[in-house]
Amino acid sequence: TNGGETVSAVAYVVDRAHEQYAGALDAADAATVVSGAVGQSGKNEDYVLSTLEHLEALGIRDHWLEEVAKRIGS
Repeated sequence: TNGGETVSAVAYVVDRAHEQYAGALDAADAATVVSGAVGQSGKNEDYVLSTLEHLEALGIRDHWLEEVAKRIGS
């Protein structure tokens, strides 16, 4: 940070060549995949909702992600 303090963080990197890459899904199909999916960091549903919440706090709108969240029942 600008104050010189140390911050721990996790960053995910996309491998578009991976067989499980699902970047081309429409919102309905993405919501189906996300619902019930769980990874090492927790439920995918929670990740989507948290990401959307943080984007909104920054004044960033992601219409596709909003549609996914709506479809997973947020």
